[in-house]
Amino acid sequence: MSVTIRQAVAGDRDRLVEIIGRQTNFLQCEIDIAVEVVDASFMPAESYRLLVATDVSDQLWGFTVYGPIPLTEKRYDLYWIAVDPTRGRSGVGSQLLASMERDIAKSGGGHIYIDTSSTAGYRRARMFYEKNGYRLASRLENFYRDGDDRIIYRKIY
Repeated sequence: MSVTIRQAVAGDRDRLVEIIGRQTNFLQCEIDIAVEVVDASFMPAESYRLLVATDVSDQLWGFTVYGPIPLTEKRYDLYWIAVDPTRGRSGVGSQLLASMERDIAKSGGGHIYIDTSSTAGYRRARMFYEKNGYRLASRLENFYRDGDDRIIYRKIY
């Protein structure tokens, strides 16, 4: 599948919000925060980086938002990564992740952190991160709520 990874532009916002809303594993509070982060990504003062994956007709299929972690040196958070469910398991997510990693490597590298949930709805996400070379760095039991641990993955560049 041929996709192009590019910086997001303000005209992508509605489609980004649509993709966020179509995620079956996101809670409403997660959807709200994801939209907030996407909106903040278009503000010049913010350090979020927003990449989108598009097909040859510039149809947006997925996105990733990441950026440097405040008060750290060469440490980055992957805040969100999502692919339209109709395009899932097509390699788009891996291409977005690889583009983020290349961008961070060009900036001098460092540690990339990804937070996710331990719930069954995030099992595929955890498998995706592990398949792409991320290793478990920490597990905080009952972090989000009882029975929902915070899983933190890390990859060093």
